[in-house]
Amino acid sequence: MNNLNQLTIQEALKGLKEKKFSAVKLTKACLEQIKKCDKKINAFFTVCEEEALKLAKEIDNHPQGRPLEGIPIALKDLYLTKGIKTTAASKILAEFIPPFDATVVQKLKNSGAIIIGKLNADEWCYGAC
Repeated sequence: MNNLNQLTIQEALKGLKEKKFSAVKLTKACLEQIKKCDKKINAFFTVCEEEALKLAKEIDNHPQGRPLEGIPIALKDLYLTKGIKTTAASKILAEFIPPFDATVVQKLKNSGAIIIGKLNADEWCYGAC
């Protein structure tokens, strides 16, 4: 299947369930698209390639049937992510690495989602005034 990075969540879940592709292949497709485009658009502050591929491999080897299992996702750099730099696009938090996950992040992880990175945002995710 071509263009795995362009699938909807429903299409990706169906393809994973039917074993048309693996979570590793889906994650790699998304990571390759980031490498291809991000220097131009600066969508990502952080890309978690190593961690994402490790988790995708674990999911492929030991599926548990969770609702978002194997789905790569990116989070705004607002949400606390254990072990992943979270800056809220602020210089004050430039090197902050949270010791725990935000509730929503933990719920996504528990559902089997694969965090591939942290997305750019306005400072403090406040938006333009």
